[in-house]
This record gives sequence, structure tokens and C-alpha cells, in this order.
Amino acid sequence: MKEGLRRAAGKLTAPFVITLVVLFGFYLGGDSFQGFGLAAMDSTRRVLKYVLGVAAFLSLAVLVQRIVQYVIFDGIVASATGSPVPKLLSQMSGLVIFGIAVSACAGIVFEQDLTVLWAASGVAGLVLGMALRELLQDVFAGIALNIDRAIRIGEYIQIHRSGDSKISGQVLEISWRTTRVRDFMGDLVIFPNSKFSAFTITNFSQPEANSFRFVTLTLDARVPLARATRILQAAALEAMTGLAGPDTPVPWVEVKAIRLEGVEYAIFYKAEWRHLGNASPTILQTVLTHLAFAGLETATVLTDGPSAADGAFRQAGGAGPDTAALTALLRATALFRGVGDAPLRLLASHAAMRELPAGQVAIQAGEAGTSLYLVLEGLLSADAGRRSVRDPLPATLRPGDLFDPAILRGEAHGSTVRCRTAVLLCEFGPDALQSLFGAGAGTMERVARNLVAGSASRSDEDEERVADTLRQMRHLFPAPVGRQGPGIGPVANTG
Repeated sequence: MKEGLRRAAGKLTAPFVITLVVLFGFYLGGDSFQGFGLAAMDSTRRVLKYVLGVAAFLSLAVLVQRIVQYVIFDGIVASATGSPVPKLLSQMSGLVIFGIAVSACAGIVFEQDLTVLWAASGVAGLVLGMALRELLQDVFAGIALNIDRAIRIGEYIQIHRSGDSKISGQVLEISWRTTRVRDFMGDLVIFPNSKFSAFTITNFSQPEANSFRFVTLTLDARVPLARATRILQAAALEAMTGLAGPDTPVPWVEVKAIRLEGVEYAIFYKAEWRHLGNASPTILQTVLTHLAFAGLETATVLTDGPSAADGAFRQAGGAGPDTAALTALLRATALFRGVGDAPLRLLASHAAMRELPAGQVAIQAGEAGTSLYLVLEGLLSADAGRRSVRDPLPATLRPGDLFDPAILRGEAHGSTVRCRTAVLLCEFGPDALQSLFGAGAGTMERVARNLVAGSASRSDEDEERVADTLRQMRHLFPAPVGRQGPGIGPVANTG
């Protein structure tokens, strides 16, 4: 706002000063002319009168035009409407103001009869109007578009006519003759105003900036409704957050139809039109990723043989992956990178599934860490608040993410993790971790190195930090009787 005021003041200063100087010259009158030795020169006096008169009216016109442009249009009108004033209205106001100034110069300074002048200009206007008929049609169509305010600069529209292809884009400018639209390919499309006003126009920015859209896909009928909704909603929310930011409305899922191959779901989402062009493919890509983490895939036409998706329903109700799939998910996390399959299978076999509704707190900052969680389905958010956290969690936790390693250090949680959608978590408590570290030699040391390597202040050669972390973990998860070695060693031979 202050920058706009300074800009307007800079534009108004020059014509204001010139107007004052000219008017001051008129005030001095003949005495000022005599001072320059021009009192005896009547013709020169007349010329100076004309020059000063024209300069006075034109400088006053410039001042008034800039007041209208920068104070009324750019200040008051733009603030009230929330959009810039079209260039055509600014040009029209300037034309009217300078037309009045020219008429005043002719009538007052040059003492001409304005009736004759306007009559002559009317005849000339008639001739020009017949010669420039199409151009005038564009001009008046542009005036009508600005008065009607059906579209505004910066809004997203779609224009079409029966039999023509549709063009969608953003309105850039409405000038005297043309309307300029930038389509979603980045090209500039220029329409004559008379043609543009004849199109059917869909304004995606009114009555509000956000529009609803939906995308559909089909899942196997054996996927429970609650689980399908949880997965699809989380995927759509992640995709729209990446496109439109964290304040995007939460999408919702509905059953659209029941078909032979499965249940067709509709994912509804809402965003500004500039984001909707990429929304559908982005949502579908994210859905495929979330389905893969959940051990599911889109439905296929049923056959007499076993379905390709049968492996996704090994557990009752399809609630979570089996041990083999869970082992693969754990292997892909940074914390368990390099850990053998046998310890991870043992850890997966001790996992517990935990379903949480949207809005519930999964872990609370300041509370002692009691479990390690793997996100299987859904979306969560992590907020450290004003705490100074050594290893902050990502702002968004999605399927495949592991949180919070506080239990491995014997510390309190540094962040509060809340469910943005309904979620399915895989919980690994102290007993599960104890079985992991007791499964094989070097497992605890490998996890300790991964934990240090994943720190925000990591150093590949910081063996002292690894040793400190390893001591903490040995204290929290002592080796069972019969284990030996510098870390968690091999099982002693008791036979």
C-alpha cells in the first residue's frame, strides 16, 4: 500500500508543479511580460497567451488523468473490487479528459465557436465510422465487456461456440480492440472484442475462485469401504497439497458405481482453476503410490482363474500387508537400510496394526517415546512448535515413512504428530524392537549408524556419536542371556 502511494505521488508531482508555475505566470500578467521586454510586441504577447493557455489546460488535464488513474482506479476501485482496472477504462478516461481539455483550449484560449467545431467533428466521425466499422464494433464490444464485468483481468475462463474447440486460459488484458488470453500451453491467444463477446464464456473464477472436480478409479470389491476411503483421500490430499499448498480443502471420496470388475470410487477435490489442469494426473499418480504401499492395485476384469490382486487380501478384511510385504517396506526405510531380511521379518511378525481417525494425535511432543511407527495408509502432519528439535520430522508423513526414533534414544518426542486423514499405522513396541536387536550380530550397530547418519547434523566419520548412540540403545534393549560380542553378538552354543 505504501509503495503504491509513493508511486502515485511521484506520478502526480511533475504535472502539479507545472500547473502551479503556469497559473502563477498568468497571475503576474502583463508585468511579467514587461520584465522580459515584450510589452510592445502585441503579436508575441498573443503567442505567449496561447502557449500559456494551452500549457495550463494540458497540464491540468495530465494532473486530472493521473489522479483518476493512480488514486481512483489503482487505489480505490482496485482495492474495492480486488482486481486491477482494465486498461480500456483507463484509456477511455484519459481520452475523455484530454478531449475536454482540447475543447477548452479551442473555446477559451483561441475563442472559437465550439458548435462549429463539434459539427465538423461529427461529420468527420461519421465518415470514419463507416470506414472503420469493424474496428468500432471491437471498441464498443470492449466497452460492453468492461461495463458488464463478466470477466476480469487475471481470471480463468473457458470460451467456446457450437462446433468450435474450447479454449481455456487466463485473461491478461482487455484493450480497445482485442482481448488477450494466455492458454494452459503458455501461448497467447488474441481475440477481436466483437468476436470474443459472441462466444459462450465459462468463468471459473466466479462466483468464487475454487472449483470442484472429481476423478474416478475402480478397486476390487473386497477392499473394505473404510480402507478404500482412507487410502484414496490421503493420496488426493497429498497431491493437492503439493499443487495448491497446505491450505487446500481436504478432498473426499464417494462410491460412484458398482461394476462387474469392482467398486468405482469418485475422488472429489476443490482448487483454483490454475491448479486443476494438473490435478487429475497428479492425484492418479499419487493414488497408485499409496495403493502400492497398501499392497493393493486397481481392479481388473474378473476371470475364472485366481485374481492378480488376491495377494492383497491375505489378512482378514485386507487390513494391512502381510509379513513379507511389511518386511519389504521396512527394508526401504533409511533407519533399517543394510539390516538383514531375517531380523526385519522377525520385527514384522511382532508388529501391531493401529487405526486412527482424522484429527487424532498419534504422538504428543514432550511425552516419552514408547513405540516406533510405520505409516501404511493415510497422511499425518508433524509440528515441533517452538521446540528446538535435534532431528525434526518432515512436515508431512506419508505411507512408507517411519517415526519417531525417540524410543531408540530413550528420549521424549520432539514433535506432535496429528492425523490429517484416517490412518493405518504399523506399531513396533519395545518387545518388537527387542526381538529385532536379538535376532543377529551387528543389527543394533547398523541401526545406530543409520540413526546417526539420518541426523540433521550428521558426519560420516563421527564414530563417537555412533558409540554414544549404541551405548544408549544397549542400555534400553539389553542383550538376552547367552548373547556375546562387542555389540549384540551371535547366539552362544549351549548344545
